[in-house]
Amino acid sequence: MREVLDIPLAEILPESPTVLVQQGVPAGTEPETIADIAREACRLLTSLTAPRGLLEDIDLATFAAIYPGQGENAPRSPLAEIHPQAEALALFAVTVGSAVSQQIDQLFDDHNYPLAAALDAAASLAADSGAAWMQKRFAGRCTSNQGVLRYSPGYCGWHVSAQIKLFAKLNPGEIGITLGESCLMDPLKSVSGVMVAGPPVIHEFTPDFDFCAECADHQCRDRIDHVLHPGHKET
Repeated sequence: MREVLDIPLAEILPESPTVLVQQGVPAGTEPETIADIAREACRLLTSLTAPRGLLEDIDLATFAAIYPGQGENAPRSPLAEIHPQAEALALFAVTVGSAVSQQIDQLFDDHNYPLAAALDAAASLAADSGAAWMQKRFAGRCTSNQGVLRYSPGYCGWHVSAQIKLFAKLNPGEIGITLGESCLMDPLKSVSGVMVAGPPVIHEFTPDFDFCAECADHQCRDRIDHVLHPGHKET
């Protein structure tokens, strides 16, 4: 199955306090002027974003050919151990659209750095929320006893150059996403990767990989806990 989806705007828009936290400003500590900038960033995002997603089911053999990418993955990675145990897989891509990125660039060109940075943070949060919405969409196809998590090139040992094979199969140009020579997506505020469904326990791993020591926030632990313990709130 292949789905092209218009993502409901209300599902992905961040609130201004969340934007401030994303920028490293603890909630409740910001001056009112900074709070005003965050609110303006959210207003701009609402007027500019056009979130769309693409979801395509694939089989294990197809993903086994995509995962190695250009041969630059880490020698060990969680996904290398997880995907062979999957019971269902789907490639995905999400974007909040090009207008947001263009506005961010314009604000930086105009030296309006505070608003540019706030809009950049808001758009990043929206793109990730779009990916979370797509994950719920895919989970709706799966059985209740399966755990679903998304994985993206560029993280946890899966080299960003894997985007080349992923894009060749998924063709997210259909929703306006292209891939540059450096394997960065355009629009920049886009997310791509694979949804993996299977027994929840397959997503659990010990964070002893070489790259784990370089990770600043270990957000993967929250996502894994959300799958293993559904009452846990994913962040």
